[in-house]
Amino acid sequence: MKRLIAAAIGAAALAASAQAQDEIDITPAADNVIYGMVSGAALLMDVYTPDESNGLGVIVIPGSGWYAPEIYSAPPLNEMRGYDYMRAVVQTLNSEGFTAFVINHRSSPGNRFPAAVNDTRRAVRYVRATAEQWGIDPERIATLGHSSGANLAAMAALMDDEPGAGADPVDQTSASVQAAVTIAAPFMLAGDPDTASSYAAQTIAMYTGRPYWGEDRHYEVAPPVVVQASPATYVDANDPPLYIIDSPNDPIVPPDQGDHMIAVLDEARAVYTHDRTEGGEHNPDFDMAAMAAWLEAVLGE
Repeated sequence: MKRLIAAAIGAAALAASAQAQDEIDITPAADNVIYGMVSGAALLMDVYTPDESNGLGVIVIPGSGWYAPEIYSAPPLNEMRGYDYMRAVVQTLNSEGFTAFVINHRSSPGNRFPAAVNDTRRAVRYVRATAEQWGIDPERIATLGHSSGANLAAMAALMDDEPGAGADPVDQTSASVQAAVTIAAPFMLAGDPDTASSYAAQTIAMYTGRPYWGEDRHYEVAPPVVVQASPATYVDANDPPLYIIDSPNDPIVPPDQGDHMIAVLDEARAVYTHDRTEGGEHNPDFDMAAMAAWLEAVLGE
């Protein structure tokens, strides 16, 4: 499990995805929509609308390793710059009638867990509170993410619903979602010392804000916050359905992450669909139209 999350969950994935496909040209109907404010800084999302809406909304979280360089020229995550893998996903969602909300979120090293989780849940609340503006049903919303974004999509789906920390009406809106799609997701961050890497451990340490004690020691100790940042921790029978996509040859998030999550889901008798694809490594080659059809069926129930 330990090669797991390498900070590359962002950097390497971005580079690989940019080379993997022809450029996907999509334009948001609304860009840099402010879905929340933290310490005076804006949380942003881009909204991609279909020609013919099915009334269903999907909050999309691109992968980044939960990391962004602390420089003014760092590209915003919501722009998906050089990230054609996720642009293709958003394009497919739009073609099937979904409205897609692609979000930015706070990142390490400046912001640690649970900041990115809280931002993802804030995005859910905002979309639900403004659903009429976007022409979607506030009770038919899903999350979808790739890599670290898949971790956040699953966290938003599996954690118990409770009011946010703010006093504004949006934070009093439900953060529950009705489905989640995870692509190459790290489900358990407390990895196996026999297979984990120091690269993964250091990425987890940066995200969680806990000291890095060395490869073996880090995973042996498994600080509680690392378990708290893992979607597998929150599974129960009442969770919304998950659509899990992974690849057997993923060098960054190995397939035993999916195996572990499936065992946890089976034990809890939770509902899920698993698509283990061939090829694509960290950007699994999967049937995007089938994924969209699953979302429409689940959200339409």
